[in-house]
Amino acid sequence: MINVLLLIVGIFLLIASAIDLKVRAIPSIFLTGMLFVVVALNPANLFFGVLGFIIGFLMLEGDFIGGIADLKVIIIISMLISSINWFFLFVILIGAFGIVYKAVWKWRRKEKEVPFLPVFFFIYITIYLLGGLS
Repeated sequence: MINVLLLIVGIFLLIASAIDLKVRAIPSIFLTGMLFVVVALNPANLFFGVLGFIIGFLMLEGDFIGGIADLKVIIIISMLISSINWFFLFVILIGAFGIVYKAVWKWRRKEKEVPFLPVFFFIYITIYLLGGLS
C-alpha cells in the first residue's frame, strides 16, 4: 500500500520538474508550502531534514545545485527517508545522477544553467522503488 504523503510528494516533484524544465523557475510558495506539509505530517524525521539542509547547503555553496529551490527539494526528500543508510545512498545518488545529468545537459544543450529538479524526481523514484522512503 502506497503512503498518501509519498504519492503527493511524487506528484509534486513531477510537476515541479516539468515547471523547472519549461520555465527554469519555481514559485517559492509552491516549494515552501510542500516543505511545511512534509514537516507537519512527518515530524519524526526532522533529523534527516536537518542533515539534508546541511548537505544541500554545502552543495549550494559548491555550485553543484542551482539554488534555493533545489535546497528545499533536498530537505523535502530527506524528511521522507527512513534510515541513515538510505540517507547516505540519497547523497551518493545526488552526486552520481547530478554529475551525469549535468554533463549530458551541457553536452546536448550548450547552456550554462541546468534545471536540476528532474534529477531529484528520478532519485525520489529510485529510492522509493528500493524501499527507502517512509
